[in-house]
Amino acid sequence: MPLGGAAATAGLVSMVIPTPAGRGRGDLARKFGWTSLASIVQMLAGLASVVILTRFLIPSDYGLYGIALMAIAAGEVLTGGVLSSPIEQKADASRTDLNSAFWANAGLAVLCTAITLPVAGWITTSLGYAEAIPVIAAACGLMMITALGIVPESLLRRRQQFRLLAKVSMAAALTGLAAAIALALMGAGVWSLIGLEVVRRTILLVSNFVLARWLPDGGLDATSLRASLPFVSGMLAANALGRVDRLAPQVAATIFFGPEGLGLLSVATRIADQIQSFVAQPVGAMALPVLSDVAREPARFHALMTDAWRAIALSSFPMLAGFAAIAPLLVPMAVGEAFASIGLISAITVLANLRVVASKVNIAATQAAGKALTSSASIAVSVVTHILLLIVLAPLGVIAIAAASLLRGWITWPFAAWFVKSTTGFGLQRQASILVPPFMASLVMGASVYALSDPVRALMPDLFALALLVPAGVMLYVAALWLLDPWVRSALRSGRLGPLFDRRKT
Repeated sequence: MPLGGAAATAGLVSMVIPTPAGRGRGDLARKFGWTSLASIVQMLAGLASVVILTRFLIPSDYGLYGIALMAIAAGEVLTGGVLSSPIEQKADASRTDLNSAFWANAGLAVLCTAITLPVAGWITTSLGYAEAIPVIAAACGLMMITALGIVPESLLRRRQQFRLLAKVSMAAALTGLAAAIALALMGAGVWSLIGLEVVRRTILLVSNFVLARWLPDGGLDATSLRASLPFVSGMLAANALGRVDRLAPQVAATIFFGPEGLGLLSVATRIADQIQSFVAQPVGAMALPVLSDVAREPARFHALMTDAWRAIALSSFPMLAGFAAIAPLLVPMAVGEAFASIGLISAITVLANLRVVASKVNIAATQAAGKALTSSASIAVSVVTHILLLIVLAPLGVIAIAAASLLRGWITWPFAAWFVKSTTGFGLQRQASILVPPFMASLVMGASVYALSDPVRALMPDLFALALLVPAGVMLYVAALWLLDPWVRSALRSGRLGPLFDRRKT
């Protein structure tokens, strides 16, 4: 509903989302369908941008873009949604909360830009990468666009209007891709990547305000910000640690192998991110507002955690493992000759995301329970482990940098599971019963497909080999899942699709 008019005179207006009488897992499934569709479109647009733009760009173009993103990393942690997160999590959110979050976010974006430009300019010039300075300036503009649109987006998520968000994200992704291709054809180089993000983020900015039917009509209120500080500080710590974790391999690649090495790692990571976003975004985007809605009802809270984990484990684990198995064959066929060496790097990076997708539910659950700061401890352990592995492995090559991310995730997984138990009460054995069988079935399938790829390629052209390996992988996964997962056998024998779609349990 609009937030203007008479409501403006009512002081602190409650904006609690009521639970409709018919809302339950069936409604959750419909929202999941829309977010899944958006993820498919965004994945295809993202992969298309890699396949097409790598024909016109060189590794150093992606390297300069990667340096620019590293330069604004701290600013994006502060302005990328931390201050608006209470809007999604709190039982009551007022107009004052919205206005304060908006102006604080905008002010931080301006401050971060004022600090980033001179500092990053001095560092890049000292390292001999002065050509990155204008790209960094443009990246600061991207940060500002995102910062301005975060509050209305959080308001839409609070209302659980995932269908509208999905439609906008699809339109933005496709329009941004078209703009990037046009710029690449004109020889714009790294500015093709900047243009893609300018168009995409601007569409999201305008659409979020229009769909939320909200505009700031007040100033910044210190009391409102102080009230949100405990939760915001936890979110900030988690986001900052996550950004450090993501930046660590990029910094290592830049130090040891320069912009070209960073460019190769960036393209491999870009491919892996598109796959990971496709399989995890539908659940990840919904997790915090949906879990927050039932955080005070332990039985429903744990039931929805189970649904989210099972949805991710059964669908995303095999997709990631399967893509990793065929990446050494598929990726060199898809990208330009200058990037043909990233096939194995992409495979390792995708496998590392097996851990990442499960952690989306972990983090959302602890944040929904109001323990965002506690979740940061788990992330901190992961970051420290990652940095130690990079110190040892990074000098060995870009592939070794990707391997450090993979090892870090799997080494720290049990520790993260313990943190989830301690913060949400969701037992370790119950977590394992949901995640381990699909994880093992996915690894069995992936290893089998990878082992078969060379013999099959010896008998037929690569394209035909792919056409054979993909359905073979699907059948191998189904067979392995049947053998390893008792829940799947029980669900199929009883003729039900699972708790996510079982209305009798809502």
